[in-house]
Amino acid sequence: MKVKAYKTTWGMGGTPDEVLAKIKGAQYEGWEDWIKPHFEIQTLAKKHGLEYLAMIQGNSAEQFQRDLSEAQDAGAVACTVHVGQANMEYQQGLDLIAPLVEIAKTVPFNVNFETHRGRLLNEPLNTARYLKALPDLWLVADLSHWTVVTESMLGGFGDAVELAISRTRHIHARVGHEEGPQVPDPRVKQWEGHVKAFQVMWDRIKLAHEKRGATVITFDPEYGPANYMWTNPENGQPVADLWDICLWQRDQLKAHWATE
Repeated sequence: MKVKAYKTTWGMGGTPDEVLAKIKGAQYEGWEDWIKPHFEIQTLAKKHGLEYLAMIQGNSAEQFQRDLSEAQDAGAVACTVHVGQANMEYQQGLDLIAPLVEIAKTVPFNVNFETHRGRLLNEPLNTARYLKALPDLWLVADLSHWTVVTESMLGGFGDAVELAISRTRHIHARVGHEEGPQVPDPRVKQWEGHVKAFQVMWDRIKLAHEKRGATVITFDPEYGPANYMWTNPENGQPVADLWDICLWQRDQLKAHWATE
């Protein structure tokens, strides 16, 4: 199976040209960023030889259709969606997301809805309800959100997590913990157990890809800047280098899957 890594522009300084030149220089396959006018994206993608993975909001069918069309015109290879709000009742959420799932089927690339805290798919059990109701609903698995929302490593949510794993087509590969969405540095021994726990879940996502005959798996080592990243309380400086952590996670995951 081919493994493709995309780099979020979140937390990166500089002009779009500078950002994408750095991403290209690090040998990522592409970049992931919020939707912009298609002519800007097309120019950048062609100049730097990178694939574009779009991010859009799912607040209404009209806005979603408009942004999805913009992503298609930009040549996006896939799309990540932030949908709804965590305070929505189930039926209210279903009324919002069901039409979006149908619209998503009209474009020639994967459209995946992120498991994001503060959003509709913010925890395992409610997400499982939507997945059961909507067979064409597919996910971006950012399970770090679920660990902090449930204050657990998801050990008590087996069936719901397995269902989510079976319906994941893109991974935001960030290691979270029971009290936050991002460990301060996944490279240090203190967080070794959490890194291994997430690796097991990511491996199960890859296995689910293989079972349904997918030939490519995509991920984004989506660690974030301060205050996602811990800071020194005395001076506010990040405790680790964001670029290096993302690169380490990218290389670690690719190397792990290459040896399976």
